[in-house]
Order: sequence, then C-alpha cells, then structure tokens
Amino acid sequence: MSDLKEQKKKESLKKFKKEYPRTNQGLLDRVHGYHYLKYINLYIHYMQNALNGLKPISDDLKYPDDKDYSDAEDAVKMFVDQTGFIASNMETNEYHAKVIRVEDAKKILSLHEDLNLPDLPKTVIPYNLARKAIIKDPESIAVVECPCRTARGDAGCYPREVCLILGEPWVSFVLDYVSDTKARRITQKEALEIVQDQHERGNVQSAFFKSSLNDRLYAICNCCTCCCTAMSAYNLLDAPMFASSGYKCSVDEEKCVSCGICVDYCKFNAMQMVDDKMVFDSAKCLGCGVCESKCTSGAISIIRDDPSICEPLDVDVLIPKYTPRA
Repeated sequence: MSDLKEQKKKESLKKFKKEYPRTNQGLLDRVHGYHYLKYINLYIHYMQNALNGLKPISDDLKYPDDKDYSDAEDAVKMFVDQTGFIASNMETNEYHAKVIRVEDAKKILSLHEDLNLPDLPKTVIPYNLARKAIIKDPESIAVVECPCRTARGDAGCYPREVCLILGEPWVSFVLDYVSDTKARRITQKEALEIVQDQHERGNVQSAFFKSSLNDRLYAICNCCTCCCTAMSAYNLLDAPMFASSGYKCSVDEEKCVSCGICVDYCKFNAMQMVDDKMVFDSAKCLGCGVCESKCTSGAISIIRDDPSICEPLDVDVLIPKYTPRA
C-alpha cells in the first residue's frame, strides 16, 4: 500500500474515532460501529441467519465471498446477537429506520449545509435511542451494494448499488475500509437519480439510524420486501424496525377499480385483495407513497397523519423547528 493511501486511511479512522464521546459507552459504540461498517456484509449475513432461525424466510443465504473474516467473525456475531436481542422493543431498539417519501429523501440528498437536529422528538423518531438527524458534509455521499440483496446470492434483487451512505465521517471510512461492497463516491445528482429509479421500481426509501454510529442518521436505503432484513423482521416478526413516514394513504372507493396493482406494490401488507376487492388497512400503512404513484385510476392519495403523533422527516419543516438555538 502506498504511503499516501495509508495516510488517507489513518485520517479516515481518526475522523471516525473523534465522532464518539470519550466515555465507556462511547468506546463500546465505537467498536460496534467499526465492526458494523467494516464488515457490513458479514453483519447482515448473520442478522438474516438469526431471522431464519426464528421464522424461515430463505434457504439461499450466501456467506460473503472470498474474504477472510477469522479475526472479526466472533466479534461481529456478538454484536449481531446484542442488536437482535434488544430490537424487539421500542424502548431498547437501537437500529431502526424512518420511512420517508421520495420527495423528502431528495431534500436530504440535496442539502448543501450541515444538518444539525440532535434531539428529534418521538413524534419524528418514536424510539428512545438513535434519534439524531445529523449530517456533516452532506455533499459527501457514497453508494454501496445493498448487503441485504448481496446476502441472498443470485436470488437477491438487482440493481444492487442502491444504499446511500451520508456525510462524514461515515463516507470516508466506508471508502477506505470497506472492501466488499463496491463502495464509491457519487454526486448528489447521482444519488437523486438512484432514489428516483428505486421509487419507480416500487421500493421504499428509508432513513436508517443506529446507536453504534453515534445515535445518528447515516444512510438512506431503498428497501424491497424480498431482500431487506429490517423489512422482513418488521413484517414477519413484528419487530419495531420501521417508523411511519408521517403520511397515510387515502383511498377513494368510488374511483378504485380493485385492479390489485397497489396490493402488488404495498410493502407493509396494508392492501389486500379479498373476494376480488381491494381492502385497505390504514393501521398497517406507513405512508411510503409507492401505491399512490402506481395507482392507474387516481384512487389513492397521500395525506398527512396526525402531527401530534407522527411527523415526517421533512428537513424544510424540521430545520427551523428543531435546530438548537445558539
């Protein structure tokens, strides 16, 4: 390795370490976060294995290829066990996602100044832990191959370069230390094109938060039911992995022709065909907005949910409302 490349890696690791407080918990989170990002494919592989042990969902999980994980495998397994153990309760869950409409995802990916929302209320992020929407250097974005799709081997969905890492120090760390996700730096324009393409394919934009990444928002993923580990845990095991977008579907029954297109695209089982009629369960709807864009009869619209219960991750609204005063 060249001296220049080695120096660059050292600087990335230094920035990564500085992000964490100098406390016992900060050190534990730093070690967990290091293993999570550096060995993300292995981490997700074991998370999917754990899901399979509780409720079989796939018989084609694929161990990451051509990698020697002997030095890290036991540590990754322990961190996965810890995460899985506490993920079943809103009070303790430290690894979760906020569903966001594609319009709100694009606002985040178009930021030119740092996002500083360190104490979002539970109306936005309804968890006790990992509620900071902080993005430093928002124009710094990397795309990586989706580890959930990769874990499915040949059965996993394509395209795979759909997971977006946001801001520093996460982007530099992933580019310099993560060798098995095809990580590459992209422009904001490219990021916007990715989320638009994934939205048109019917996938859900999700903003991911994790305690071991300093309680912060660190990625926007484009999730599908067939591959997404968090979505499988949410739909099959009722694990509280996803928070509502702050919107809900509204269905005009007079316009609905029960064609079933929305049923095919709904990722949260809110729409079902019963006796050849589309039946909508509002309680299951997380307001991703995919069905609205796919409805050919104009029967579906997206409306705001009760703001006292759930607010969107809309930076245009949240920045003036929740940015700390100097």
